[in-house]
Amino acid sequence: MSAQAATSVGATAGASVTLFSCFAGMGAGLVELSIASSYISSRGSLMWAGGIFAVWGLALLASSIASLQRGRLRFRKPTTIGLFVAVLVHVAVLVAGIAQGVLDGGHLAALFLVLMALGSSAWLARRFRDDAGGDDAGGAAAPPRTGALLAAAFAAAVVVAAVTTPGLAASVAGQHAVPHGGHSLPSGHNH
Repeated sequence: MSAQAATSVGATAGASVTLFSCFAGMGAGLVELSIASSYISSRGSLMWAGGIFAVWGLALLASSIASLQRGRLRFRKPTTIGLFVAVLVHVAVLVAGIAQGVLDGGHLAALFLVLMALGSSAWLARRFRDDAGGDDAGGAAAPPRTGALLAAAFAAAVVVAAVTTPGLAASVAGQHAVPHGGHSLPSGHNH
């Protein structure tokens, strides 16, 4: 394999993992917002927690979109700290729920998505610090291979959607959503 082919594979892998990290961040942000809506709609003593989840979800969405726009992870250090805190919060909520015999699907999905974003971000930080001496995923010289990047984007979208969708369905809004078959007009309407 030539030196250019090896660099191209590296650039493709870096861009693919960046896409995965951004998609996971967007999925986590959406699930965090759905968790926030559940806390806020209950109008109970945990409404303040809904505000925190809402701000965190919006921050994840904004960071992920900015990273996609740049083609490299942005705000890595504050996002990484937030992701670690989110892992601790979700684990604590899940443990407290399991102690009461309840498994919260929203927090479980958010935990998986946060771990995906955290793991892929850590891989990128380590890989490109070791290879390029820098701290960004744009350090590779050759552009990524388009076909491989498209396949990686599709695979990342499928994996993230498979975790995000049940997480959204577990929220209060998801429980009140109209089933997909219920969107059509009734067949016996008169004009």
